[in-house]
Formats: sequence, structure tokens, C-alpha cells
Amino acid sequence: MTSSDIGEITATRFETGAYSISFDINGELREGRVVEISHRELRVSFAKGIHPALENGVVLSSVRLFGGKPQVERDIALCVVGPVLPADEPQLLCLRAHNDTTRADLWKLLAGLSGSALSSEEDGGGALATRPPRIPARGIYTEEARLERLNFVRQQSRAPLDTIETFTMRPERLTGNVENLIGSVGIPVGVAGPLLFRGEDVQGPVLAPLATTEGALVASATRGANAITRSGGVSTRVIRQRMMRVPLFILSDTRAASLFCRWIPDHADEIREQVETVSRHARLISVEPTVLGHMVHVAFVYETGDAAGQNMTTTCTWKACQWMLEQMKHYDEITFDNFIVEANMSGDKKVNYNSFIKGRGTRVLAEAFLSEEVLQAVLKVESKQLVAAHQGFLSGSIQVGMVGYNINVANIVAAMFTACGQDIACVHESSLAQLHIEAVEGGLYASLLMPSLIVGTVGGGTHLDNQQEYLQLMGCAGGGNARRLAEIIAGFCLSLDLSTLSAIASGQFATAHEKLGRNRPVEWLKRQDLDASFFSQCMREALADETIEVTGVVPIETFKMGSSIITELTARKVDKLVGHFPFTLDFKTKSGNEQSVDILAKVKPLDDEVVLMINSMAVMCGGKLASAHNKFKKKLGFTGCHTRELGVFSQTDERFLKYLPKVYGLHEDPTREAYIVVMELLQGMELMDTADDVSGWQPQHIEAVVRGIAEVHSVWYGREEELGKQPWLGPVLTSADMVEMTPLWEALELHSAEEFPEMLSRGMLQYHLDLVRSLGDWWPKMEAMPRTLIHNDFNPRNVCLRPTEDGPKLCVYDWELATLGLPQHDLAEFLLFVLGDNPEASDVSRYVELHRLTLQECSGQEIDPITWREGYRWALNDLVVNRLALYMMAHTFRRYGFMERVVATARILAPLGAG
Repeated sequence: MTSSDIGEITATRFETGAYSISFDINGELREGRVVEISHRELRVSFAKGIHPALENGVVLSSVRLFGGKPQVERDIALCVVGPVLPADEPQLLCLRAHNDTTRADLWKLLAGLSGSALSSEEDGGGALATRPPRIPARGIYTEEARLERLNFVRQQSRAPLDTIETFTMRPERLTGNVENLIGSVGIPVGVAGPLLFRGEDVQGPVLAPLATTEGALVASATRGANAITRSGGVSTRVIRQRMMRVPLFILSDTRAASLFCRWIPDHADEIREQVETVSRHARLISVEPTVLGHMVHVAFVYETGDAAGQNMTTTCTWKACQWMLEQMKHYDEITFDNFIVEANMSGDKKVNYNSFIKGRGTRVLAEAFLSEEVLQAVLKVESKQLVAAHQGFLSGSIQVGMVGYNINVANIVAAMFTACGQDIACVHESSLAQLHIEAVEGGLYASLLMPSLIVGTVGGGTHLDNQQEYLQLMGCAGGGNARRLAEIIAGFCLSLDLSTLSAIASGQFATAHEKLGRNRPVEWLKRQDLDASFFSQCMREALADETIEVTGVVPIETFKMGSSIITELTARKVDKLVGHFPFTLDFKTKSGNEQSVDILAKVKPLDDEVVLMINSMAVMCGGKLASAHNKFKKKLGFTGCHTRELGVFSQTDERFLKYLPKVYGLHEDPTREAYIVVMELLQGMELMDTADDVSGWQPQHIEAVVRGIAEVHSVWYGREEELGKQPWLGPVLTSADMVEMTPLWEALELHSAEEFPEMLSRGMLQYHLDLVRSLGDWWPKMEAMPRTLIHNDFNPRNVCLRPTEDGPKLCVYDWELATLGLPQHDLAEFLLFVLGDNPEASDVSRYVELHRLTLQECSGQEIDPITWREGYRWALNDLVVNRLALYMMAHTFRRYGFMERVVATARILAPLGAG
């Protein structure tokens, strides 16, 4: 191959002997071998020499070109140029393409030889050897037809497609919405708000459905809505609604185009009459021609009522244009070469400046004032921070040539479009927006203009059952509600933009999305790894029986068990296998006896993953809480939580083991980040997972728990130094740590009072802050008292009773937060949960004394009752400052049914503890 211009096919020659030509010359058939091809000519070698009649300028109108791989056979027209030098090879002749068709044929042949084939078929552009199979039951909207198509897809793809088979929609209602229906895609829908509206078409509080799989979107929109609502609400109004269709007329010349442009406005009324014959909903506002040479784009601008109107306007415009073309037959001066109903000038489903400036769809405005107090309390940002961030965003937007400027309104538009049956492809143009923020006296003014929101409350997917119900949720279903829907979307877009910009301005955004860094690839545990071999090894080690062989592992699908808060929340943040997995294990021993046992495999997250999860919540709370928690996140007792429970369950003291679930295996593999406890599946227990409803806890139950935990405490009581050396225990908080962390404890209390004033009154807030500020006085006293191994999360989420012949017996699980502490700490936490709304001082005293006497008996150590009671008081203080405040922070993002009751009980028990 030779080339005079690399990269240009037209200047490249291919040397080839794979092709031949044949032609008739003066009644004689001659054949030659093609030795070189370019896009304009061939060089051909003739074995018999060049025929005398082939002189320069002779035209061969019918030359057969054939041969090569892929096989080529076609007729071309060539013109003789002359023999190719050197003259000692007179058999070589140069033939040039005689017309455009031959030149095209040679170029396409050359493109194929250069690897730039114009066809994807293996045969070089010929017809497929066989027709592709056709999808069955086309155009039929029944469940039987759907299943027939699904089975066809299974056969073609060899994929099981089991989940797609489940289908809850009515196929017959999907005519016009989708073709070749096989299934649906489920997208979770969360509800954001409420947002207070003071609009033209919507007033009062509104909740918005958001269909999304993006974590934190609903929470962020809700936070912005909360801020706007607390500042007085959002004002919204629709400025106008217009939908466009812009057909293209191509005329014979510019004079005809000019005349046609003059004709159109003079006949606007007649054109409008044609539109009205097609639709009673579409109202033609204007017809605006634009001339570009001999082409005329005609903008048909409509109002379409409660429909988005894209299909409607297409039909109306087509009808009007056909009438216009028919009329042009009366004008000899105006002739057309072509007509197409849309040539991309309407901006349909594409961002463009015309839509931004003039508007397409609904043009809607939302505005709000946010007070300085609300900005700092809810969005955790000052107005000057927000304005500075806004200016930086605006500058960056201009630099990259953004059309308009906003933070992330596309999130709301996409989520609400999906939930409400809108045309999802219109998210692109509908997300055009112009955000404006400025500092004003007392706070901040913000407005958001959305110039091209394509929405409708009739037609399209709005009739589908779920979508219609989500529209009903907002009072937007059916005719007369399109303006209302547009205002609601704009209001929530402004809410999200303010929330997101605040998070970025205050430094919350990046930290909230922080991921655990790993400097090596990790082969994480998979569900299929929990197989017979895995459980066999676990049981052999745990039960000290090398003959055990697990023969069956059957998942238990029906058993429901509330997982620990730590595991539950962290599982949302990581991609690997984490959580609680129940199985029935069939196994046999050396004796051949076959047995089965129900177990629970607890696959634990890493401590760093837990720390990041909790820190992300604190960061989303913003303000001082975000920065303080980030500073002290490694000191909150979660370090080492992934190994701690394995260490706890590895103990052998019978006083301890009899109150734990039976363990069938402990597995630790740092290379795979796999830390697993295999324990009995707790079934048939009393009062299990009852933190949200403690009405079943009677005095005899509480006493059984107090006696049991006292015996557990006796195992390490007085052995603090030895316990502190256990590698699984993890770091233990000191008085110095607690005092250093005062900014965190204060921030937690202030956040709780701000978020939940109904739970934490100003009086109680002051009481809690006083406890925090006096940490240096009472925490050292608590630290100096005798301590032991405590559960440190001792409440009815992790405590139940095992029925026995001697009465109910304590069973306590989820030991990942176990630490060195006052034994009274577990008692105080348990009583906070189970004593109910009106605990009596006498009941508290009785349980505190029962705990002391039982521990004294089990440990053989004398315990002073006055000192013991004082320790209970300090432990209660510590719970209020530390654990209860962290619970309240988590309650911001995940409602816990027990929170209101426990906080109310703490208000009563704190003074009782001081008595």
C-alpha cells in the first residue's frame, strides 16, 4: 500500500491481485487482473497484452469487476487513460472511473480493503444469510403474550430472568406506552417534605414522591424543604406554558422561501382553524417562520392545557402543514423540494438556549426567604458562606458554558418524573434552571426559574396505577392540575439546591460521601461462600469435634430478626456481604447420627466502615456537630467492634456462657475482611426485640435480667488490669478523653434540641449541658470505681429471656460494643428502656440493690451500697451525655420507635438517680 496523505482513504492505493475485470471490446471478451486500486482508477495487467482498440479516451461503459474477499461482483464504467510506464511492460493499463457511480463503487471497495468497511455484516455488506428471529406476539397486550415474549427472550439470551416474571401491572392498559412488553423495573420511591407552598396554584404543606436509587437525595430535599418551611414557605407561580413543534420546508430558491414566509402570518387564522380540527386541547398561540437560505423553519407555538403536549402538537402541526402545502399549489412562484415535520429546532428533549430564553413547556418560578436563624439551625451554614459558594458556582458555570445555572435540580426532576408518569427523556431539557441567591437583611433570598418544564397530568404514563396514585398524593391527578404539578416540582428543586449548596459550602458534602480507602484488592465474602464446607469447619472448631460434617445448608426465608443498629446502618454504606443470615444446617458426626440445627451467621462490618457510617450522619447534621464528630470519631467506642464480639464469644467461663446464645463457630479472615459469628438462631424466646414496645416487661422479667447480667458482670469484676490486656477489647475511654470531647457532647445536645424540641425542652437541654460541662468533676469518680466487662448496648434490642424449667433466664447477644466500664452502666441503660412512662423511685432502688447483692454474691466481693448507688447515678449521667445523644443523632435519619419513650424516662430517672 502507498499513501500520499495518511488517514485519507481517497489518496490511498492498494496493491492487490485478488480482483479481476472483464469487458467486451469489438466483439472480443478480454479479461485482466487488477494489480492496484485507488478511489479513481484501476491498474490492470493483461496476460494477452493490451488490445489495440484500448486507446486513450476510450470509454468502457460495461466492465464487470469481480473477485476478492469478501466476494464482489458489479458493473462499472471506466475510461482508458493509457499504458503504464515503464514501456517495457506494455500489458499494464490504467483505467479511470468514468462517472460518479463508479467512483463511489471504487471508494467503497477501497474503504473495505483499508479496514473501514461500510457494513457490519461478515459478508461485506450483502444480505444476511438468515433472517433474525422475530419477537412473538407483537402488538398484543395480554399477560399470556407478555409471558410468551419473556420465554422467547429467555431462549435467546439464556438468562433465567426469574424476577422479571413477576409483574403487577395490567398489560392491557399499557397500549401506547411500550412495545414488546416483557416486564417492569421497580424503583424505590421515597417521600420528601413537607414543604409549605404559598403559590398561585398550590397552597399549604405538600409531600413529594421521589423515585430514586441515589442515597441521601430524599433526606437532602427534605432538609431544604424544612428550612424553607420554617422560614415561611416557598412562593411559586407559572409564568406561561408553551409547547413547540418546528417543521422544515425546503423550497426551490430563496425567492420562494421569502414569499412563503410572507404568506404564513397573513394566513395564521386559517392555520389555527386547521389545528382546531385535530385537538380541542391544543391552542395555537403563534406561527413564527425563520428563513435560512432556501429553507424555512416554522415554529408552531401552542398552549396544551394539562398535557405535556409533545405528541399532540406533532399531530396538529402535521395537519396544518399538509393544508399549507395543499394551498401552495395555487402559487406557481412557491415550489417545494421537501418537507419534514421536525428538524430539531424545537429543541425537543435537548438543552438549548432558545428553550432557556423563550421557554418550552411550563415556565415556572419559585422563591423563598430563609432567615439567618434557620440557615444556621437547619442547613448548618451562614448566609455569607452560602452566598460565597453561590458566587463560586456561578463563576464556574460561566467558564464551562453552562446553559443556565443550578446545583442539581435534575435529581428532583428525574425522581418526580419517574414517580409521576412523565416523559423521562424530557429530564434533559426540563432540568434547565436559573438559580439566584443574594444576602438580604435578616437572612437570604433565593429564587429558581425553570423555563422549560415539560409536565402533564393527563396522557402519557399518568394513567398508570402507581403513577396516578403518586399524582393523587400531591393533588395533581387529572385535568386542571398541570400548573400545580409544575409549581410543586419547582419548589422542591429549590429546596434541594439550597440543601446541596449548603452542604458543599459548610464542608459536609464530600465527607458525607467518604469511602473507606483500601490499598489492596479484597476478595470479599460472598453469599455462596457460606456453604457446607464453611460451616463444617466452623462447627468442628467450636464444638471440638473433627468428625462433624455439614451435609446441607438451607436458607431460612421466613424468619425475621431485627439486626443490630450498627450492622443495619453500615450495610447501607458498603457493597460487600454484611448482615444477619439464618440457615438450617444438616450435619452428622462420626457416629453417623444425622442432626439439624437452625443457626444465624452474623457477618460483621469493619470498624472503620462503622466509624465512617456514623461520621457521615454527623456530617449531614452539619455545623459544629460535623466538625467535632469528625475530630473524635475514633474515640467513640466503635474501634475494634468487628473483632470484639468474636473475642467475647471465645470466652469459656460458664457464668458467662450460660447467658449467651450457643455458638457454632467463629470465623476471622482479615485478608477477605470476613469476621463472622455463627450462633444459634434465637427462636421461642420471650420478649425478644421489644425495644419499641416494652409493655410485656413485668417485674419478674426485669428481675431475671438483673440477676443474669449481675452474674455476667461477676466474671471480670475486680480483674480490670487483666481485662484491659485482652486484644479484642479495644480502646477504653478515659476521663481525659471525655473532657477533651466536650465540644462533641455539647454539639450533640444542641442538635437534639434543635431537631426534636418536643423531646428535649429548654430546661432538659440546660440540664444535659450542665452534665457535659461538669464532666471533669464526676467522670473521674466513675473511673475510680470497680469496673468490669459490660455489654454497653444493654437494652431490649439485644436482650431477651430464654424459657427454662426454673423460669425465664437472661439471653444477651450483639456484644460488638462491649468495653470496660461500671457494671451499673448496663443496669441503668436497661431500666431506661423497660421501666415505662412513670417509674417509681422505689422500683429503681429495688433493682439497683438487687443488682448489687447478686454481683456481690457471684463475685464474692463486698460492695458498699452507698458507693454502688452513687456509681449508678454517674452511669446514668454518662448514658445521657453519650449514648442517648448518639441515639438522637441517628434518630434524625432513621426513626426509632423507642426514642420518645426513652428520652421521657430519662427525664424522670435522672433526678431519681441523684436521690
